[in-house]
Amino acid sequence: MIRLAAAQLRHRAGRALVLLLGILVAATGFSVLTGTARTQQLEIVGTVRDNYRAQYDLLVRPKGSVTAIERETGMVRSNYLSGIHGGITLDQLATIKKLDGIEVAAPISMIGYFTGSGTVQVPVTDALGEGERTLLRVERTRVADRGLTKIPLSPHYQYLTHRPLTFTFEEGDKLDLTTENLGSGKEVKLGRSLTWPRPRTDDPFDRGPTTDAWSTRSGKGEGMALPWGKGAPRKGQAMVEVSQEFPLLLAAIDPEAEARLAGLDKAVVLGDYLGGKAALTKWDVPLLATSRPMMDQSEELVVSRLPAEAAKMVADGAPAAELRSYLDSHKGTEVKKVSLEPDQFFEDLLDTWTNQGKQLDRNVFSPLTRYWTAGPVDYRRDAVGRLTPERVTNPDKIWQQPSKWSEGAPIGSADAQFRPLTMRPLATGMNGEDGLGGPLMMKLMGRFDATELPGFTELSKVPMETYNPPSVTAADARTGGLLGGEKLLPTDNVAGYLQAPPLLLTDLGGMAKIAGRDKKGPLTQAPLSVVRIRVAGVTGPDPVSRERISEVARQIVAATGLEVDITMGASPSPVTVDLPAGSYGRPALALREDWVNKGVAYRILDAADRKSVVLFVLILAVCGLFVLNAASAVVRTRRAELGVLSCLGWSRPKVFGAVLWEVGAVGLVAGLLSAALAVPLSSWFGLQVSLPRALLAVPAALVLALAAGAVPAWRASIVPPVAAVRASVRAPRRAGSPRGVTGLALAGLTRVPGRTLLGAATLMVCVFALTVLLAVTYGFSGRVVGSLLGDAIVVQARAADYAAIAVMFALGALAVADVLYLGVRERDAELATLRATGWPGRAVTRLVLSEGVVIGLLGGLAGAAAGIAAAVALAGELPVVVITGALAAAGAAVLLAVLASAVPAAVAGRLRPASVLARE
Repeated sequence: MIRLAAAQLRHRAGRALVLLLGILVAATGFSVLTGTARTQQLEIVGTVRDNYRAQYDLLVRPKGSVTAIERETGMVRSNYLSGIHGGITLDQLATIKKLDGIEVAAPISMIGYFTGSGTVQVPVTDALGEGERTLLRVERTRVADRGLTKIPLSPHYQYLTHRPLTFTFEEGDKLDLTTENLGSGKEVKLGRSLTWPRPRTDDPFDRGPTTDAWSTRSGKGEGMALPWGKGAPRKGQAMVEVSQEFPLLLAAIDPEAEARLAGLDKAVVLGDYLGGKAALTKWDVPLLATSRPMMDQSEELVVSRLPAEAAKMVADGAPAAELRSYLDSHKGTEVKKVSLEPDQFFEDLLDTWTNQGKQLDRNVFSPLTRYWTAGPVDYRRDAVGRLTPERVTNPDKIWQQPSKWSEGAPIGSADAQFRPLTMRPLATGMNGEDGLGGPLMMKLMGRFDATELPGFTELSKVPMETYNPPSVTAADARTGGLLGGEKLLPTDNVAGYLQAPPLLLTDLGGMAKIAGRDKKGPLTQAPLSVVRIRVAGVTGPDPVSRERISEVARQIVAATGLEVDITMGASPSPVTVDLPAGSYGRPALALREDWVNKGVAYRILDAADRKSVVLFVLILAVCGLFVLNAASAVVRTRRAELGVLSCLGWSRPKVFGAVLWEVGAVGLVAGLLSAALAVPLSSWFGLQVSLPRALLAVPAALVLALAAGAVPAWRASIVPPVAAVRASVRAPRRAGSPRGVTGLALAGLTRVPGRTLLGAATLMVCVFALTVLLAVTYGFSGRVVGSLLGDAIVVQARAADYAAIAVMFALGALAVADVLYLGVRERDAELATLRATGWPGRAVTRLVLSEGVVIGLLGGLAGAAAGIAAAVALAGELPVVVITGALAAAGAAVLLAVLASAVPAAVAGRLRPASVLARE
């Protein structure tokens, strides 16, 4: 048998080379792709290892704080912390800290929103009239949401004079006590004309017009000793003072734990960190403020100069009602437009608090008199997973001022509201409260810059709303155009959908002082909102580290009964939110939020392993189909010879062994050549394939050849000798006359259906694999994995995936070419007869090309349909790009089939009828 196999290989070198080439490509491709997949696997593991751990491993929340949507999606919602005000006791925190395996336990108490305002002076010297005094109207518009929201404010009137102003500091309105020296011993009290009562309305945001006075002689406003913290007087200049209010979310932290967890102490850019040695009174609440407001709420000012008569009426002491009536009927002349950003107001607010109590700002008084707490947002979820926040209506009494020192309601809260609010007044000690001695006061210790915090990658980002606003971008092109390509940021809407992170931080002692002034509030019993845990001994995404984290989580649940989320291995995942239209011009927006997908790193590792297995199976399937076709071709070309051997007495096992020896010898040679080629090819492609891994190609090629050759060898051994010398074609069910070249091509393919289906199946596997890959890459943009970390890994894996599919298509093309070539050799007498009866060579060529087109269509359409079905099963939807990709893959299969049929078609077109028929 061995000598017969060697003789056959020597005398039928062409067929042996075809088989050798197929197995060589298969084995070499398998070796290289194994190295590619291994490299890819190492990249995936490396990416996950680099991003597996965020700032904390466990997030402990109050019992019942996890919403139904979070449980359904397995993700922590964006902006979650803004809606949690208390729920964890200090005793529970102490219990957690005593548990084994905890490296850091850092609590946060989300106390609530206080209000504060900053002032910016706008130069208007160039807007002065020709006389001694001028009256300006300043029309203000609050602009937010990237210019989409515009809330008009009541106008401000600024009285400007070159004459000196005097002021007596007594209880009452400032303008009531401000006097202008008119010269010649004459004076006028400005309050007579400029003191306007607030409008009697139920609207808490309608504050009515405001007024101020300024003297260019002294460079000061309202006759004050100093212009409210603005430093030295601006003599000779005219200014308009504009204020902007901020809802200041205050949170309490453990300074030491926060320094260990987040490195907050390293981010202080001015002043001191919390927990220092600064002297504090029992009324001081120590504060650490962020250096920037992280809000979108600019002021647009339009300054108009009123007729000179208006300023004259003030100097003449006209009654306020008479002046108001005149101003309502005279618009004046526009002289200036100004836009002011929130950073300017916020900087002034922090400067004022820094200098509070000093000689420079002895008149600044910023007590803590009330705060608001905001509840979580409720969502509706549609069938495809898009979320819509539910609007709420808060009663007007929420904004009532419990004392005359309270700031008014932030104007942005007049817009659409999505969070239920509770207003909590604080005892001030100014109305007979025993033992308090006065209100709590802001004590600004320092400022920090969140951008200076130690970096954790975007791929492993977990909720850190203590320092960063939620990341919200456009989810479609329309919203992207409306936002101008920018992110949507929070505003001063306390009940708005997006909430700014805490702009102020205090320590647990400051939290206790506030709780002492609100005996019935949430701070009294269970003040902590969350506790973030970093587990000791975690070294990577390995099973031991995962078990340590799980064990600590179980201990916390058992000891406290709180909700615990495992955030190690988490990564942001996009969620689409349909935000309803606002009340002041902002249209409905489709937003993309990054919710935290818990444990996604481990799912990626598992998915990567499954992906590699599936890819290898598909490669082996294509290789096996090709070798099966090539081995079958070897047997078919020797049917008559094998029949003669059977007639001479060869047993079935001996015939089976002879065929298998021949195929196995080709597989062994192909494996050796593949091992020799694998290492240099891998190095050329920048892959890591070791010599031992390359040598695996030898047994792989041998096993593949023997497995694929076993079926045709067995079939050759069981065919009766008489049947072996006849052509192996299927007799038609009934006689027919094919019409044209295409009809004859279909008839030829149906005569050997097994061979035809074998070639089509090879292309079908290729098209299926390409369709699914295109769907994942372009149709769903990584959403099959579902996170930023998954997207990054999908991008890394594309080259290896496409290389694998390219090898598949190459083998598929060779299989189709082999199928058609064998058909030409078996039917050469038939084709020669067609030539002898008048068919030109190009018609015979077109016949073979048509057979290639039919095989390509069968495999391409079947593979596209299977790929589309798999894509729908993976993602639950069918984007147009997936259908387009499937059709493109099917088209590629047809094109390859046509190209593969070119050589067999050329052979058929060059057949010499006389030579072929003479042989028959």
